[in-house]
Amino acid sequence: MGKRAFISVGEISGDNYACELIKRLPEVEWTGITGPKMRQAGCKTVERIENISVVGITEALPKYFQIRKAFKKAVEELDRGVDLLVVVDFPGFNLKLLKEAKKRGIKTVYFIAPQVWAWGKGRIPKIAENTDVLISIFPFEKEAYRDYLDRFRFEYVGHPLLDIVKTETTQEQFKSKLNIPQEKGIFGLLAGSRESEVKTLLPIMLKSVPLILEKKPDLHFVIPATPNVEGLVKQTVAEHGRLPITVLTKDEFKNPSYETMKHSVFSVIASGTATLEASIIGNPFLLVYKVSPITFFIGKMLVSVDFLGLPNLIAGREVIKELLQKDCNPEKIAEYSLKYLTDGELYGRTVADLKEVRQKLGGGGALDRTANIIRELI
Repeated sequence: MGKRAFISVGEISGDNYACELIKRLPEVEWTGITGPKMRQAGCKTVERIENISVVGITEALPKYFQIRKAFKKAVEELDRGVDLLVVVDFPGFNLKLLKEAKKRGIKTVYFIAPQVWAWGKGRIPKIAENTDVLISIFPFEKEAYRDYLDRFRFEYVGHPLLDIVKTETTQEQFKSKLNIPQEKGIFGLLAGSRESEVKTLLPIMLKSVPLILEKKPDLHFVIPATPNVEGLVKQTVAEHGRLPITVLTKDEFKNPSYETMKHSVFSVIASGTATLEASIIGNPFLLVYKVSPITFFIGKMLVSVDFLGLPNLIAGREVIKELLQKDCNPEKIAEYSLKYLTDGELYGRTVADLKEVRQKLGGGGALDRTANIIRELI
């Protein structure tokens, strides 16, 4: 009888990583809390991430009972008997699930550990207590766990995005497929993969479009939409009148976000994994972020780093402009976008800085190394 593993993710980026692990370990019978790519890879589902993924504390309240229900289903699956639990980021949920697995004597792996070096240092003892193997994707993470390395196995594998981020089209093919005139420059708008992010950020981005077009009328805006927010994105765009905007979905391209980032002369991107994906691709962008005032206030109290964006944290300085909370408004987005588009020196410097960020992520092969660690453990 084959080995059984439960895998738990809470957002689209985790779905990207997890589906690649599932593909690399076909001998394992996988069940989990899944995204669309995991399901496509053959993972059985006890709950979909589309039903539980949120950003922020007050934003999570409407989904509280759904999240509790998902947790109960996950624990019931552990009780049916699994050989291994793999959790991917999503610490509020996954730390509790690790504890339940440990109680049942199930081996545990934390892949893509929470960013305790930035915030939540109080979580380190819980991670050490309930994790057999922690698989790290950043070289500097080991230092945060220095006092606990005798309690669990720590493995640094490099960043899996270096294996995942790939594009398939030339700029000419991209524009032709979308019926965008070849002379137009592409401008990407990426408002996130969660419903709460799109509701907050996309209207702000859309209001910046006419302001940017006043000075740069030769642009066409492209919005890649994940399947779970496609309807919301199209509805929001329709509510903002006739603008030169194309909404991109998986119907057109395998990875709409990567194609958009690759072919955009500039982008505005919600804080999160997408900013690191954009850094790997290498074209300049703005980072934006806005949550409820309560969530932001609590976050500021917990965070112990100078930047929100992963590219800036990895570089150790601001290589990408961050527009947060009150600065995340149409006027500022337009102002800084136009600054990058008209200042050749700033643009070129940013391209060089993003190349440095990519180099700091190490080489490829992280997913193969992770799969081998799991295979050995199970």
